[in-house]
Order: sequence, then structure tokens, then C-alpha cells
Amino acid sequence: MEAGGERFLRQRQVLLLFVFLGGSLAGSESRRYSVAEEKEKGFLIANLAKDLGLRVEELAERGAQVVSKGNKQHFQLRHQTGDLLLNEKLDREEICGPTEPCILYFQIILQNPLQFVTNELHIIDVNDHSPVFFENEMHLKILESTLPGTVIPLGNAEDLDVGRNSLQNYTVSPNSHFHVLTRSRRDGRKYPELVLDKALDREEQPELCLTLTALDGGAPPRSGTAQINIQVLDINDNAPEFAQSLYEVTVLENTPVNSVIVTVSASDLDTGSFGTISYSFFHASEEIRKTFQLNPITGDMQLVKYLNFEAINSYEVDIEAKDGGGLSGKSTVVVQVADVNDNPPELTLSSVNSPVPENSAETVLAVFSVSDLDSGDNGRCQKERWTERPEPSKYNVTITVTDLGTPRLKTEYNITVQVSDVNDNAPAFTQTSYTLFVRENNSPALHIGSVSATDRDSGANAQVTYSLLPPQDPRLPLASLVSVNADNGHLFALRSLDYEALQAFEPRLPALSSEALVRVLVLDANDNAPFVLYPLQNGSAPCTELVPRAAEPGYLVTKVVAVDGDSGQNAWLSFQLLKATEPGLFGVWAHNGEVRTARLLSERDAAKHRLAVLVRDHGEPPRSATATLHVLLVDGFSQPYLPLPEAAPAQAQADSLTVYLVVALASVSSLFLLSVLLFVAVRLCGRSRAASAGRCSVPEGPFPGHLVDVSGTGTLSQSYQYQVCLAGGSGTNEFKFLKPIIPSFLAEVAEGIEYKDLDSNMKKLERVHPNRQVLAFILVMFLSRVRPEPIRYSVLEETESGSFVAHLTKDLGLGTGELAARSARVVSDDDKQRLQLDGQTGDLLLREKLDREELCGRIEPCVLHFQVFLEMPVQFFQGELMIQDINDHSPVFPAREVLLKIPENSQPGTLFPLLIAEDLDVGSNGLQKYTISPNSHFHILTRNHSEGKKYPDLVQDKPLDREEQAEFSLTLVALDGGSPPRSGTVMVRILVIDINDNAPEFVHTPYRVQVLENSPLDSPILRVLARDADAGNFGSVSYDLFQASDEIKQTFSINEVTGDILLKKKLDFEKIKSYHVEIEATDGGGLSGKGTVVIEVVDVNDNPPELIMSSLTSSIPENAPETVVSIFRIRDRDSGDNGKMICSIPDNLPFILKPTLKNFYTLVTETPLDRETRAEYNVTITVTDLGTPRLKTEHNITVQVSDVNDNAPAFTQTSYTLFVRENNSPALHIGSVSATDRDSGANAQVTYSLLPPQDPRLPLASLVSVNADNGHLFALRSLDYEALQAFEFRVGATDRGSPALSSEALVRVLVLDANDNAPFVLYPLQNGSAPCTELLPGRPSRATW
Repeated sequence: MEAGGERFLRQRQVLLLFVFLGGSLAGSESRRYSVAEEKEKGFLIANLAKDLGLRVEELAERGAQVVSKGNKQHFQLRHQTGDLLLNEKLDREEICGPTEPCILYFQIILQNPLQFVTNELHIIDVNDHSPVFFENEMHLKILESTLPGTVIPLGNAEDLDVGRNSLQNYTVSPNSHFHVLTRSRRDGRKYPELVLDKALDREEQPELCLTLTALDGGAPPRSGTAQINIQVLDINDNAPEFAQSLYEVTVLENTPVNSVIVTVSASDLDTGSFGTISYSFFHASEEIRKTFQLNPITGDMQLVKYLNFEAINSYEVDIEAKDGGGLSGKSTVVVQVADVNDNPPELTLSSVNSPVPENSAETVLAVFSVSDLDSGDNGRCQKERWTERPEPSKYNVTITVTDLGTPRLKTEYNITVQVSDVNDNAPAFTQTSYTLFVRENNSPALHIGSVSATDRDSGANAQVTYSLLPPQDPRLPLASLVSVNADNGHLFALRSLDYEALQAFEPRLPALSSEALVRVLVLDANDNAPFVLYPLQNGSAPCTELVPRAAEPGYLVTKVVAVDGDSGQNAWLSFQLLKATEPGLFGVWAHNGEVRTARLLSERDAAKHRLAVLVRDHGEPPRSATATLHVLLVDGFSQPYLPLPEAAPAQAQADSLTVYLVVALASVSSLFLLSVLLFVAVRLCGRSRAASAGRCSVPEGPFPGHLVDVSGTGTLSQSYQYQVCLAGGSGTNEFKFLKPIIPSFLAEVAEGIEYKDLDSNMKKLERVHPNRQVLAFILVMFLSRVRPEPIRYSVLEETESGSFVAHLTKDLGLGTGELAARSARVVSDDDKQRLQLDGQTGDLLLREKLDREELCGRIEPCVLHFQVFLEMPVQFFQGELMIQDINDHSPVFPAREVLLKIPENSQPGTLFPLLIAEDLDVGSNGLQKYTISPNSHFHILTRNHSEGKKYPDLVQDKPLDREEQAEFSLTLVALDGGSPPRSGTVMVRILVIDINDNAPEFVHTPYRVQVLENSPLDSPILRVLARDADAGNFGSVSYDLFQASDEIKQTFSINEVTGDILLKKKLDFEKIKSYHVEIEATDGGGLSGKGTVVIEVVDVNDNPPELIMSSLTSSIPENAPETVVSIFRIRDRDSGDNGKMICSIPDNLPFILKPTLKNFYTLVTETPLDRETRAEYNVTITVTDLGTPRLKTEHNITVQVSDVNDNAPAFTQTSYTLFVRENNSPALHIGSVSATDRDSGANAQVTYSLLPPQDPRLPLASLVSVNADNGHLFALRSLDYEALQAFEFRVGATDRGSPALSSEALVRVLVLDANDNAPFVLYPLQNGSAPCTELLPGRPSRATW
């Protein structure tokens, strides 16, 4: 058995050697065919019979097959003609993709003998595909600062065709900015690059739409298009511009807080943050920042503090509009503050002299100035005075200052003047005269009345004592008549008085230097009858009254004058005509005693008449007297008439009557004179009021009456000239306003008079009111010689207190000691007394150290106004002290550091305003220029502001590059002009603001990385890194896949922030061995850089070998020589050892594997098969790779051994013995035979038949019959043992194969004797013939019997 096995192996080796040799020969006979793709099914490729040198019939006989790579059968072989045809339409792109040439390998397998013929079909490309872009639209972002010549990569198109039919070039739609370059990659693919020809301007054209066309080389050419949408990215190349370079607005000073006073507006042609404008104050002072607020977004300028016209009447506010990139524009807002009457007049009291000794000469009580911070009518004031004396020694003086604004505002100032007592007031009686009534005949020591005197002085000066002064009439015995109490002024009558002897007397009562007249009237008792004074009734010659006859009725004839020694009602007299010569001709008036004619006189009336007139008093009881009148009627007064005296008057009565007449005449004359004087005064006052429009002495010059014009600075508009109107009836005239230098009552006359030209002054004098020409002439002469120029001095600021300023005595032309004698004082305009006067020496000294900057700020010259005030008489001198500046202040910047942000694309020559330094000094000591520390990029220009201030501008000299130098630190120096100069410094820190002028650049390109194909999902593969030299958003890089195919997008993802490339889909080395991934790094400004990542997939043994069955003969005819069971191909998608394979089958099978070309194997039978031995084989083909771990694939083939009719039917027994009892009935079933056939199918179907007997004499056909289907035997007739005891016949079993095979069996039929016959040998025949030999199949060594 071992020897047999070794022999079998040697035979297999020899066979394999022949197989390899045959394969080599077959490979050398390979042929190449070609066909254009897309040919229809059935297209003739070639005639294989002819090419193989075979007859057509031979193809069929040798079972020719066409086997293609893979499972698809692209070809069909027509055995009848030997033609090789296309089994389907071929698509080159589907079969080979971009591989060129596209070769489809196929094999022709011939059997009997086995032969392989390898062939190649070259599939020729046709231009059946147009170029296709991955994206129909490409979006590019290009900075408008991109330089011409810049190349921008574009997405490429894919054309599935190859060769000249593939993509050849790119074009772009005509435009003035770009053209396209077509470039080739290392793998042969062509890609476009967009080249910038002309500089972009986003403000001119923010977007461009171009059409990119990809053209192949076919005939006709095919094309594909994609839209390129180019967004021009803004750079900060436009500074904001204001709609107006100057905004002018007028705002009422009482405008409420938070009111919007103006809205500034600027525009920027840039977009995004570069076009976003924020507003802010530019170099605004602290005052402006406290007063206004600017909305950085809307540009609304609001008030945050109430305006004050009097403090600041205009603001000049510089506003800066800055965009997001740091560029800025400037505009100025001029805010004019409109004055409203919001400031009441101010009264500044310079000095008050209190207490004031009474009875002093004209004394200055107070020196004050009036101002109103408002302007115009709002600042014009009028003053009023109201004096109240609540106590004898005190005056409350209220000075009211009212402006003429709307509404009118006023200020009241109260001055309390204390009056110190001087014994200048004599005691004053409560009455200038006292009248005391004493009824005559009184009792002695009677209290008849009192007198009272008060003294307005105080203290001892007010204590009063009373006494009687000696009477003016020395004959009056006053001491015996009355006495007075010295302490209380009570008067007493010392003796009884007689009215008729002494009707009244007037004692005088002194109180120091004051006296009062006391009239003592003795009350009358009606103890005296009336006494006729006229006509005299003393018995002398009668008084005759002459009456012309032509007198009219009522003619006054005379008057009866009577007196009564009594008084009062006792002395009231009435007159009555008692008796007349001719009644009715005369009448007497009852009250005055006038005698008048009662009618016209006639010739018939008597010439002489005598009238008796009764005079009666009204006393109780009444007393009366009678007077006799003589009346003579005459024709005219020319007639001499000498009245005859009737009686001589008494001497005592004549004297008394004279006194009364003189008193009456004096009284009437005095009343008349007083009336005339009063009338004249009223007329003169009326004329004066018409001429001067009032009682006030006011000028008629540039200012209206009653007014004082005060400027907004609180000082008088003209030196010490103001007007006063005293309100009539507002109090006493003990106080009045005085005008410095020019008295108030001369003001009107002095208006318009010049000091130098006397002739012109005289002409002006002619226009003055005639009543005042004399006074005005004197004033003109005075003013022509007086120059009211102020005295001027100067002093350096910071001079020590007590320093000498000037010698006022000499400068004012006064005598030594006159300043002290006249109570000289120095009064400043404000409340502070900065100067002092040494009254003894006349020196003007500094009271305190003066700071020019504190007093005047930036006003130049700095003048301190003061007045020298003298009394007795009152006199003012105006003075000015000029405070000279010294260089005691250095320039000071408002901040210690200035931060500037300048875009790096800022052009040389650009100006950048800087902070203004402040120098409190003025003139040459003020700020003069600016300098900056040496550097190569900037210098300083010193410019003059409209307000006179100097401000610095930083001028750029050289382009900036933030990537080269991102920051500058410079020192700005402000220098004044002092000697030595002072300086101030500020640090200027310049940040160079990045613009997007650098595209991201990858650190490495290309990146190469190897990745195991079995890497898990989301595994990090590689981190790419791109750096952008820009900063901020422009330096922030985001990553993305660039123009990636769907396969790459499905397989990889990239973290846009970190640049990590992650695996999204399982890799398959066998499908794609490497990836070229384009990565785009884009910064915040839209610039991008490209990088390539080459990802090589590392094979792992993850693919088991594959067995592709090309052909399989599932049924193998048995007994056939070496037969091909199957043709198959093995492959392993892995590479290297992982892709190397070993193919094997079990050794105990009658099959062998024969390798052919390119991993093709043939499974053939090693020996002929015997179906009857084994009708089926399960062959397991095992393909194992050499990878780690080893993977294998098993493929089971079931080989059916097809039946060949190589087995004759075989009876179950070689012979059958049947027993039949004789005399049987015909058609008796006597037994059966059975044969089987190891074949199958038709070859196994057995039919039975009786073979001809060997003894032709045996009538077998009449003896038995056999059922052809089942082998049943029947006796056809009754048998006779004695006639035929036994007989043999052969039954044949024949199958239905082709050719048919048969076998036979001997059937011996033994007739069972019925013992009706003697035994008879039937067989072997005993008839003496040749013996019958039975043949049995089998080995010779075995005997069947």
C-alpha cells in the first residue's frame, strides 16, 4: 500500500510539470483585441476558432469556455461559428475608472486536452462624459488689498474620460480683473488657478460673478461650467467722513439736561466692523466732557449739565468718528449758548461805613458795584433805594437792582446803618407852642397845664430840664404870673387873672437850646359890652361919610367896626340898623357891619342922613352898644368937604386898634406872597419835568434813563459811569447815590462832551437846556482839563506779600498825610482785597501773593481793577494793576499715556492728531512746540488751533508692517518758550492694527500619514497646522476640506478649530489605498491657504481570501479520463504577505488542483470516477493567506458523478430454482427473478425477457412467460412431471442505457411430481447430447458452485 502511495505522488508531480509547461505555452499564445466602449450587446469582437487555429466543430467538442475576471460574463462564445461576441454593453469608466489603458482580461478554456488561452480586450474610450465640477458654485473671498498677480486656487472638475477625451483646460468668462491658468498635478489631473490682473475695489464693485468652464479634448469637445461668486472682502481703506465738517447749533442756556442738541452723522464706505462707526469726543476738555455726552452709536450729542451763558457762551467740540479698523474722521460742533435771563443782578459791596457819626458832612456809607452776568437787555439794570428807619439810631437801606430781561429779575441788598449819637439835637417840645386856657378870676397856684419836650439824642444828651425864659416884654411881670416845674414841665398860675387886664401872655420855656412858646389865654366872661371902633363915638367931631348920588344900590357907604373886650361867643358881634333919617335908603349887614345903599338915590332924598347902628354880642347875657353915623349925599367927590369931628378918640383905644390892623394886614400879605411863590414853583417844576422827563438827573446818551449797562463779565462797560434814579416817595432823601468822578446832577450835561476840543464842547453846550448853560459851562471847562485815565501799574506774579507796588500820594497829586486825613481806601472789583494802602506813607502794597493763572486763566493781559476812594470830599480814582506772567508752569498733558491704533495699511503722509498739552502760562511762556523721540516711522507737526492753542499731529513717514513691528513706544515732548524752557512729556504707544495682508500658511505641505485600514471610527489621523502672521480675527485660522470628493467627505472630517482630521468611515485598503485630501485654512478676513494631506492606508489582514468560481461542472461522467471539474480564481484584497495565498483540497479525494495563469486554478479528476462506487464528492477548497493572523476561505463544491451505462443489470441470484407441482393450472405464477443495475436513471431501468433456450427443442415459449417489468414468471400450461420434470431457461435483464447492457440468470423449474409419474431427469439432459455448461461471471479463483 505504501509503495502504491509513493507511486501516486510521483505521477502527480509529473502531471503538474506538464500542466505548468502547458500553461506557459498557453500564456505565450495570448492575443489582444480592442473594442470601443458602449458597443451594443452581440458586437463581434473576433473569430476565436480562426485565431486559435481550430475547427469550428472542435470548439464544441472540446467544451470551449470564455471566462472573464470577476463574476460578470462580459463575453459569449458562439460555438456554431466560433465568434466571440459582447455579452453586454461595456462602460470603460465603470470597468477601469481612470486607469488607462483599460484592459479586460479573459481566458479561453479548452478541454480534452485541457488548455488555457489568455486574451486581453482593450476598451477604447469614447468622449461620452462631460467635465463635471464637484460644486456648481464656488464662493471666493478675496481682500480688496490683494495685489495683482496673486494666484487663487479653484476647485477642479472631473472628467471620467481619459486621454485626449479627458479634461484639457479651463477658461473663465471675460472680465477685467481675472484670468485662469490651467495647471497639472503630479497624478496628471488638471486644476485651475484664478490670477488677479487688476486691483479690486470693494466700494466700486463688491461682488463679481464669473463662469469657469472646463473643456475636454474630444471631438466635438464637451464642457462643464461652475459659477464663481467672488466676494471682495473689505479692508479698512476708507476713513469715516462726516456729513458736515462744521456743525453750528444755538442752544438756550436753560435747555433741560439730557436734551439732544445736535446729531452728528458720518458714513464709511467700508463694511462690517470697518464700516461700523463709533463717535467720541476728540481731545475734549474736562469742561466739555462734564457738559456734553455723545452717544457712540447714534451720534446724538446730549446735555449732561446745565449750560451757563455767563460762564461759557460758546463751545467748540471736536468729534471723532472711528471705524472698527481704527481709521477716524473729524468734525467740529460749535455750540453757541443763547442767553436767557436766568441770572438776577448782582450787587457787590466793596465797603460799608457803619456806624456813622450823625451830623457829619456828606459821608460815604457804602461803595458797591452792580453787575448782571446776562447780556443785552437781560444784563441792563436799574437801581432803586428804599430807606426804612425802624429805630432813631439805625437805618435799613434796601438797594434793589432790577434787570430789563424777560422775566425781570431783581436783587435786593439790605444795609443797616448805625448812627452814633452826637449832641446835635436840642430838646424838641412836642408842640412848638402851647395854648393854655385859664378862666379869669382863677384861684392862685392853679395848675393851668403842662409842656413836654423830648431830645432825639440818647443818654445824657436826651435828659431835659424846664425853666421860664425872661419875657420879651420886660414890663410883663411873668414871675408873678406863672411858674414851671423843672422836672416835668407843669405850669401853675400864681395869682388871679383878669381877662380884660391880661387876656393872654406868652412865657418861653427853654430846654437847653430849644424853647417853646406858651400862650396863656384867659377865658373870657361876658363882662364887657361891644365897643365901636369906627365911627368914633368919643364925642369929637362926627365922621361924615360921603355918598355920591349916582351910587348904585349896594354901594358901600362905610363899615361899622366894633370890638368886644371879651372873647369867643362873647365877642361875636352882630349889627342892626336901629334908626335912620330915611328908612329903606340904607341897610346894615348883620355880620360885618357894612352900611350899604338899599336903592338908587334920587334928588328927592335928603342930603344929610343920620343912622343909628346897634352892635350886640352873643354872650350870656348879651351886651350891646350903639354907633351913630352921619351920611352926606353929594353929587361928586370934587366938592370939598371937611367933616366936622364929633369927638376925639381915646388914646388907649387908638393904640389897641392899630395893633390889630397891623396884625391883620401882615397876615393877609403873608398868605398872598406864599400863594404866589407856590404857583411859580409848580410852573417851574412842570417845565423841568417836560424837559428832562422826570425828576432824575440822568444822561441822554447811549443809555436810556434809569439804567445801568453791565457787561456779562460783571464789570462796568465804561469806567465808573452809571446812572441812578431815586424812586420818589420811597423814603427820605437822607441817602443818595454818588457817581465816581462825575456827580450825578452833572451827568446829563456831561453826556457827549469831549475832553480835548473846547470849541466843539462849546457847540455842544448850545444844545443844552438854557437853564443849565451856566453850570454846563463850568463843567466843560473842568472836563477839558481833566483826563479820567486810570492809573496803571504792573507787578510780576508770585511776588511776595507786602511788596511795594506804587507811591499813590505822588501819583494822585495829593499832599503828604492827605490819604490818611481823607480816610483813603483801596477797593477791588471783587470781594477779595488783594491790595493794601499804607495811609502814612502813601504806598500801595500787595496784601497777598498773586497768581496770574488763578486770577485770569488764559486771558492776556491780566489786569486787576481797583479804585482808590477818598472822603471829605468824596473822590474816586480808577486803577489797573497788570499782573505779568512768569514761567512757573510746565506744559502738562491730560493723560500719562496716549494709545493710538493705526492700521498697517495706513499710507505715508497720514496725520494722526495727538493729545494737546496745557500750559497755564501765556505769551512766550506758553506752549510753543512739540517734539517726539527719534524714530524711522513718524515725525511731529505743531499746528495752531482756532483758539490759539497749539496741538500736535503725528505724521507717518514710512509704511507700517505689524508682522515686522507690532508696537511703537514714543515720547511726545511739549516745550514752552520760557527761559529756561519747561517741558512736559507723554508716552505715545502706537499699536499697529492688523489688516488681513497675510494668508494662512501650512507648517508642512504635503502632510503624509499612514493609517491602518482597521482604525476605529472617530480616530484622529493627523493634526494639520497653519499659521497666519496676522493677529486677532485675521490671524484666527479655521480649517475645512477643499473641493473634496464625496468619498473624501464621507471618509474624513476636519475640526475647523484644531485642524484634527478624524475618520468618519471605515477604511478599505483594498478599495482605496491612498487619499489626497486638500485642506483649506481660512483666516477671519477670508484669505486662505491650501495644504495637501496624503493619507496612505496601511493594509491589515482584514480580508479573507476570495474564491471566484469561473466554471463548475457539477456532474462528472464516471470512467472519464482527467476531467476539469471547475475553474476558479482566488484573490486576496490585502497586499504583501497578507495577499499571498495557498490553495488546497483534501488529499483523500480523487481530485487535484492545477494552478494556471494569474491565480486561476483548475480542479480536475485525478483518476476516472466510478459513480457506482461513489456517486458524489464534497470537495472543500481551502484558500489561506500568509498574513498575520492567517485568514482562510473554504469553498465547498459538490461533484456529482454522472452515470455512464457501465454496469449491466445484475440478478440477485445467478440462478433460480422454481418448484411447480405438476398438473398445475395454466398461467400459474411460479416465481420471480430480480435484477438490479448499479447505474442510475434510464441506465438502471431493467426489463426482463426470456432468452432463447439453448435447446431449440424446448418449447419454452409455451411453457413459461416472464413479466418484463418485474420479472414474475408464469407457467403457461399445466406441466407434467413425467413429461417434463424440470427445464431451465435463461432470463435476460437488460437496462435502458446507451448502449444497453444486459445480464441473464438461469432459472431452473422443477416440476414437483405428483406421484403420477416416475421420475424423469430433465437436466442435465440425459438425452446423450453434449452437456450443458453453465457460465458464471466472477474471478477465476472462485467457483460458483
